[in-house]
Amino acid sequence: MKFENVLEEINGFGKFQIMIIGINFLSRFALPCHFMMSNFVAAVPAHHCDFRSYDDEGIFKNLSWEEKLLVSIPVQQDGTPSSCQMFVEPQYHLLLPRSPNVTETLTVPCRNGWVYDDTVFKSTITSEWDLVCDKRDKNKAAATIFFVGVMFGAVFFGSLSDRFGRRIMLLVSYISALIFAVASAFSTTYVMFAVLRFFTGFCITGIIIVSAVLSETICMLKSMVTFLKCFDVIIAILCIAYYVTDWRWLILSVSSPLILNIITWSHDVHPTPPSHRTPSLHLVPHQQRKCPHN
Repeated sequence: MKFENVLEEINGFGKFQIMIIGINFLSRFALPCHFMMSNFVAAVPAHHCDFRSYDDEGIFKNLSWEEKLLVSIPVQQDGTPSSCQMFVEPQYHLLLPRSPNVTETLTVPCRNGWVYDDTVFKSTITSEWDLVCDKRDKNKAAATIFFVGVMFGAVFFGSLSDRFGRRIMLLVSYISALIFAVASAFSTTYVMFAVLRFFTGFCITGIIIVSAVLSETICMLKSMVTFLKCFDVIIAILCIAYYVTDWRWLILSVSSPLILNIITWSHDVHPTPPSHRTPSLHLVPHQQRKCPHN
């Protein structure tokens, strides 16, 4: 008799199975935010060239912020300041009521960095390392690198969980994912961040694969697992990612539930079947055992 048939015969969805679902939900609460992380940590705030180098000029330093912006940054066709260009020198004639045409005025790429609008996002990797204009491809690459790690992790953890057991591989996934995620929050360079995000995605895949198979194996409730996959996406994104506007704190916030998973799974209270091919009644809690009817 297969293991799933044994659970069906003994009505095997009890307190033990509810506990397994609940513990797995802790980690699955954090996972969607990591998958959607790039929408927040790599968001591109409104920005323009930093023109503070002009403050040394007597007239310029006496202007208001709006006037400084007007004489320093060219305006795009939609009426917003240019994100990647600035005037070679302040254009004071633009302050006149009827300023002449400035289409021929010389502009140059931003020479002293950028100024970012922090109204929506206090800090992102974009504003941290100036991933705009000529470096905007690096911004997009951050998400790609993470999902490349997810792809390689699926191959790695899928085979090892059958070989070494799901409990040990799930614990390894929790610990390694937490380490790499926290380390990425303290990245000092873009390259360091990209490498750590790769390994974060690599290890998070182990949590997804092993916890999903574990829940379906022990609890035999595929609909419940599917429900949790959808439910945690909505809750995690709405309750955490939207309100934490600093990218470093966001990573730390969505990774913190993994600490509870490490604590719970480090204690030998979660018997896990090595595979569907080796079912055994000793995997069922004693209070739920009863002889199946013929």
